[in-house]
Amino acid sequence: MKIETIINAGPVSGMYLSSWGDGELELTVKDGAIKLELSEEIMKRLHERLGEKLTGLAQKRLEQAKQLTEDTDTNDE
Repeated sequence: MKIETIINAGPVSGMYLSSWGDGELELTVKDGAIKLELSEEIMKRLHERLGEKLTGLAQKRLEQAKQLTEDTDTNDE
């Protein structure tokens, strides 16, 4: 039998990553904070996933900007 706990704390409004501790991450939410201890391996995986997500967002925004520029150029003609 597997028991799983999921905490839905709402949107994260801030974060703090301790430079003194070994991977202590604190996420600030509406009614408090969630503290986590991250291993080096988990930090590496988080870094990779955030990088992928941010790259995807940047590509999407670039495509939107190109489309906007093309639409503006078409309207000027």
